[in-house]
Amino acid sequence: MEKVFTLQNADRFAQYGKYWDSITPQTDGEIFQRWLFAFTSIHTTWENNVNLYNCIKNYHEWINNSEVLMQRLIEGRAGLHNQRFINILSFSKKFWANPESFKKNDNETWTELRNRLAKDLNGIGLAKTSFALELCYPNTVEVVCLDVHMLRVLNLNTQGYRANNPKEIREYQKGEEVWLNKSQALLVSPYITRCLWWDLNQGQEDSRYWSYCLENQLTFDFCG
Repeated sequence: MEKVFTLQNADRFAQYGKYWDSITPQTDGEIFQRWLFAFTSIHTTWENNVNLYNCIKNYHEWINNSEVLMQRLIEGRAGLHNQRFINILSFSKKFWANPESFKKNDNETWTELRNRLAKDLNGIGLAKTSFALELCYPNTVEVVCLDVHMLRVLNLNTQGYRANNPKEIREYQKGEEVWLNKSQALLVSPYITRCLWWDLNQGQEDSRYWSYCLENQLTFDFCG
């Protein structure tokens, strides 16, 4: 963490911020795809995450045909395709029934938005719901995806945190607050600092070794 939270990284923070701003989703369809990426990141490696996402990101090919979705998930070879199928199909129906409900309104905080969505969605907890919001609002989001690696750094339980357990929510948010405060002290988005932390651990100079798959998205919105 000391390698991340230092003013010596000011230029890198600026570069990360500029890059993620350039691929911030602009349409409901692109926001939907970011959520798909978060769902495909569950219980797998980043390599399998990218591969599985690439199999389903063209959602117009399966949105009205669940058999195609199942086939794409099997082809992705990331495992757990039956559970992924159930969770992604449920999420898809909820998203397109009301895309606005997945966006922050003026009367709720980022934490309240995250907790509300995590509680309402199946198969995606506090961490991965936070990840989806990070991908949708990289430079403005105020929640943090505490994956197993970050939980270890923060000396927190690595078994995951459920959105329907008040005690677990409080513990998650306590760890999250540490990351938020350190990021805010540098006037940098917590997602940007997390990206740098992750890439340093991967021995990478930037995020594009995995985020390239988010750069050329479909620009239409599905309307039913």
